[in-house]
Amino acid sequence: MNVPEPETIVAEMAALVRPGGIVALHEADRVTHLCDPPLPAWNRLQEILEIYSRANQMDSFIGRRIARMLREVGLTDVQARPLIHMYGPGHSRRRIQLQFVENLYDRILAEGLISESELVECIEAVERHLDDPNTIVISHLFIQAWGRKG
Repeated sequence: MNVPEPETIVAEMAALVRPGGIVALHEADRVTHLCDPPLPAWNRLQEILEIYSRANQMDSFIGRRIARMLREVGLTDVQARPLIHMYGPGHSRRRIQLQFVENLYDRILAEGLISESELVECIEAVERHLDDPNTIVISHLFIQAWGRKG
């Protein structure tokens, strides 16, 4: 998700494994990362993260492609399993979207993706929303995929 040209990395993984060995991946796909009740500030932060990712050659939706990438490098018996979680109050990953935004804060502003005042407002609104124990947070869709080298 966070590297340009992930196909190169998968090809290198396949080249390094011995015949009969397994290459396994666990990647996120942002398709399902949401909260309920819906919140416009949440959606705005999602939008900013996606724009940032695309501009920096990162694929926020790579999870859906990893099984295909394994097949494309010649691995056989490729299998995949989806995983999804709900992050309730107190869960360490409930605020992961805010953590991504905080980690990228200066870069998001430097790229002019949003004004600082709007960014601060969105962060504060999402923080308040996540503090509400009635807010549901659904994780990214995670895909685990693996295949065997012939």
